Amino acid sequence: MTKVTNLIAIFKRNLLFFELQRLLKKEGFAVNFKKDFKSLKKSDFRNSIFIFEIASENELRNILSLLKKNQNSSNFIFIMNKKIKTPTENFNFKTLNQPIMFNDLLRYIKTLETTFSKEKLNIRFGNKLYDRLNSKLINDANGDFIKLTDLENKLINFILNKNDGCTKNEILKNVWEHSAKLETHTMESLIYRLRKKIEDDPNQPRTLIQINKKYYLNRG
Repeated sequence: MTKVTNLIAIFKRNLLFFELQRLLKKEGFAVNFKKDFKSLKKSDFRNSIFIFEIASENELRNILSLLKKNQNSSNFIFIMNKKIKTPTENFNFKTLNQPIMFNDLLRYIKTLETTFSKEKLNIRFGNKLYDRLNSKLINDANGDFIKLTDLENKLINFILNKNDGCTKNEILKNVWEHSAKLETHTMESLIYRLRKKIEDDPNQPRTLIQINKKYYLNRG
């Protein structure tokens, strides 16, 4: 089963990437291949693990400069020659010297996957803390609990794990597990009920929003 963490590999050597992809697929990890930073979107930096193939110290410095501007709950693995100096920047990283041992890489990815899972247990929406395990929201202003239904909880988790947003059809298929041809009024009612719980004004949503026919959850 594919893991929820976004795993992105930036490699220049296609053969090395394809071998890595094949090995990780056996472990249940889907890997997105990117040639360089130009093809990355802002959403790629949310809860992502990046695996970089580093060829030189100059390339490493350029990558670190870009990461400083874009880092957002991401972790980084640098695969490089041991002669290249290890970075000392203040973000999460791991260096693996070439040739790498796949088990070492896999062990570190699984460690990060566990960390991300723990971080997702409690997420803040405005002045409300979302408690996934107990299906509830906690209001900072008065400490009140707001109980979520199973479908509301499932909907929140599904949208949170979709970095690029999700359509009505995707929600119907994955939250209700029905055909995308099902009428959408029931889903729209669920979204409105959830907005009444997480928004200050459900008629002017700022947390559970829709952009270009896709739904997103803003954290804050």
